[in-house]
Amino acid sequence: MNTGIEQESRAALQAAISEWHRVRGEIAPEDEERLWRKLRLEWNYHSNHIEGNTLTYDETVLLLIHGQTAGSHPLRDYEEMKAHDVAIELVRNLSSAEQPLTEADIRELNRVLLKEPFWKLAETPDGATTRKRIIPGEYKKHPNHVRTRTGELHRFAEPEETPARMEEWVRRFRSDLARADGPLPEFLAESHWTFVNIHPFDDGNGRTARLITNYILLRKNLLPIVIRSADRDQYLGALRRADAGNGQPLAEFMLTQLLWSLGLGVRAARGESIQDSDDLDKEISLFVREKQVGDQGRTDIETLDTIFSRYVHPTVDGVEKRMIEFRKLFRASRAESAIEAGVHRIANERAMGPEDWTRFKLESELGQEFSLGQPNVAFRRVYWLDDYCGDGREGFSIALWMQWLLGGDGRRFEVLLNGPRLAEACHNMPYGRLGIERPGVEQRVETICRAVMEEIARQARQDT
Repeated sequence: MNTGIEQESRAALQAAISEWHRVRGEIAPEDEERLWRKLRLEWNYHSNHIEGNTLTYDETVLLLIHGQTAGSHPLRDYEEMKAHDVAIELVRNLSSAEQPLTEADIRELNRVLLKEPFWKLAETPDGATTRKRIIPGEYKKHPNHVRTRTGELHRFAEPEETPARMEEWVRRFRSDLARADGPLPEFLAESHWTFVNIHPFDDGNGRTARLITNYILLRKNLLPIVIRSADRDQYLGALRRADAGNGQPLAEFMLTQLLWSLGLGVRAARGESIQDSDDLDKEISLFVREKQVGDQGRTDIETLDTIFSRYVHPTVDGVEKRMIEFRKLFRASRAESAIEAGVHRIANERAMGPEDWTRFKLESELGQEFSLGQPNVAFRRVYWLDDYCGDGREGFSIALWMQWLLGGDGRRFEVLLNGPRLAEACHNMPYGRLGIERPGVEQRVETICRAVMEEIARQARQDT
């Protein structure tokens, strides 16, 4: 890959680096905090937005800074934004470690980014649509070539050659990283392009590559760059030209981004404003989001979709994993999921998933004209654990009911354990607060499962 940058641009970069190194030791704590906050938010938002994440900038701020969620986006969009923020912190820690980046570190970055296995649509070699299971942190097991806009197939490394290619990539990366006199934009461009061209993982390759690029800069006591979603076409175009053997556009692109971040850092160190021209618009939008009660543009069926994706499904999924363990203590067990709206009802034994909710909407004809409370909607998951056979008193049973009751005024979540309500897990919420309240799913799952465990222990201790 051939690269070449004009001497004038190199001089400007060297001057910016020298100035940053001069002022960085004098930066006031409050200025350093506002600098890193801006870089962190911009990096999280744009790197995910390039890959199709639907959260807006102000929704990203609400999520990462205030711990609040807004909008009716897919649950995965919220989760991957939070996971990317964790990955940024991991990069910062790795950049200050004594040992340079390893293959294991790169796999861990991808694992943190993707968080947990999931299914993704893919294309077979003959062009058919299929699904493949994504395992975070593992090198690809199947080809992940992509179809370009022209219809041609762009080939990345084959699965069987990926481990050797990555071993060689890391060896060269560590060697180039150790060189103090190497041209920085070219190193950023070369390492970035070669990683992307291997495409070692089934998903998250672009985000992982951008994390590694910023690892280089942080390792050299510089500031991370932000590849903005508005520059996506220029960025991808530079990568395509690198595919054709011309790496200069990508190196120049990296230099431009680095000049921006260094300039930002110098202004922060001087106590000057680091606001961009559109930051006032972002602040106003965020202010309105924080003060607004609910999402006024959401239809009632979209409200149900949001409740199912953010509350019902993750709660059922979290409890289900633990109930599988509790079942081992009983000779018999059964479960039922149900969704009801008026006379319409579907029920099955497995934990309800998005496919069940989609099927119910189709069969019951709940559409965009649906109005909350007409009829009421209920999601229910019930477990019966019968004939205890563990240590202690035998033969007793456990019944756990979880239900979400949605009427015209709000959502009510109820948990019944062997009859009585489990008050600490129950929750009422008006629809108007749906967009600004934290889901609290993990805490409720923990409360429910600990209560089940304590009830089993209590009954097992009773005298026969």
